[in-house]
Amino acid sequence: MATAKKLLVLLLASVLAVVLLEVAAARLYTRVTQRPFDRAEARARLLAGAPVEPDVPAPAAVTNDPRVADQHVIIHPYFGYVVDPSTPRVNSFGFFGPEPLTTRSRDVAIIAVFGGSVADQFAKTAAGALREQLAARGPYAGRRIEVINLALGGYKQPQQLLVLSTLLALGAQFDVVINLDGFNEIDGAKDNLQDGVNPFFPYTWNLHARRGLDSAAAVHMAKADLIRARREDVRQWFARWPLFQSAFFLTLWELLDRREAAALAGETVALRSALAQSEHTPQQTGPPVDFADDQEMYLAYVEMWARASIEMEVLCAGWGIRYMHFLQPNQYLPGSKTLTDEERATAYDPDVADTQRVATAYPMLIERGLDLRDQGVDFIDLTTLFQNEPRTVYSDTCCHLNALGNELMATAIAQAVNRAAEEPAAAVENQPPAEAIADQPPAAGMEDQPPADAHEVPAE
Repeated sequence: MATAKKLLVLLLASVLAVVLLEVAAARLYTRVTQRPFDRAEARARLLAGAPVEPDVPAPAAVTNDPRVADQHVIIHPYFGYVVDPSTPRVNSFGFFGPEPLTTRSRDVAIIAVFGGSVADQFAKTAAGALREQLAARGPYAGRRIEVINLALGGYKQPQQLLVLSTLLALGAQFDVVINLDGFNEIDGAKDNLQDGVNPFFPYTWNLHARRGLDSAAAVHMAKADLIRARREDVRQWFARWPLFQSAFFLTLWELLDRREAAALAGETVALRSALAQSEHTPQQTGPPVDFADDQEMYLAYVEMWARASIEMEVLCAGWGIRYMHFLQPNQYLPGSKTLTDEERATAYDPDVADTQRVATAYPMLIERGLDLRDQGVDFIDLTTLFQNEPRTVYSDTCCHLNALGNELMATAIAQAVNRAAEEPAAAVENQPPAEAIADQPPAAGMEDQPPADAHEVPAE
């Protein structure tokens, strides 16, 4: 009897210790990250592999940009750059997730997501919500929904157009193409121009073009690769059940991941500094572009963005694909959201706001988007999506969203996709009928390709 009582006391003490440890860990998380502990969001980031971006100061000329810092990229002959396919969870084409050469059928709806890092994180963290809402109601109800992620950090037009045209030429088949963009087309283009690079070239092309040729940068590249590999090993260890259910282990992973992210940021800054000091060549800069003033410059960016979207619409219509263009929200657009105290502390940089890039160019994107509708593009403005949202949705000072923000965006996008699918597609000369496309043979080499959701990490 005494032994049983001792075991009971020991058990109760252990349970109490675990509870106290969990509570203390949640408080530590809040103290370190300056945001409340959200178990679901932390778990989603851990399982999806979405990186925590470090708050590391860097020289203005070589800022560590969260859009591209964590990607181990290689040069691509058509897309500019892709993620190294040897990276975990990256397919043979250099994108995160399942292979893109998919095959349509009457039982499956294939949704392809294009864009930059906002679209990439949306596809990683909100694909489940998007699938659930599309499968639950509307024209796609009852079909298996496969989400293909063709977005990458830093991508901007015409990269989305080039990815789409290349994959279609290789035999990829989609039901819906979602293009979620706008910020990089303005901000990334302006950054390029300031670095002496053609604004329509891939983001930070001057750095990508010298990666394989500059011996001074080789040491930093090697160190960055080691950090990425170590960071992924840590993530995989903590992603095991039941560790990802614990506030203590989620907090411990957060602390370790932030340390690795800070080290990666340092190597990224050093790499960019080494490359920036090298002599610029036409391979790095592309053809020179000159603008009379900012108004002319932003108009050129907006027009290129619009023309690329029209080209994507034409390509999709020719293959019976529903194309939908979404302008992503951004916290620096005046009147788009009343920021919470948390967002002002962690997701708002007065220096970024002072550049007036978003405040100046986003209204131009919105206005041009209305013209796109008249030109046959299904354009949806998401800039007011969070206008009446009292909760925190922005996760950093760039443009990215937390789990809640991505879920709200998934709802808006699913509603728009369902609405569009109920409308007749615009007629295009020589467009093959949907039945013919559905009966196409699988893309070369993809006959035995498993469904997209077979590649995903289960939420729990």
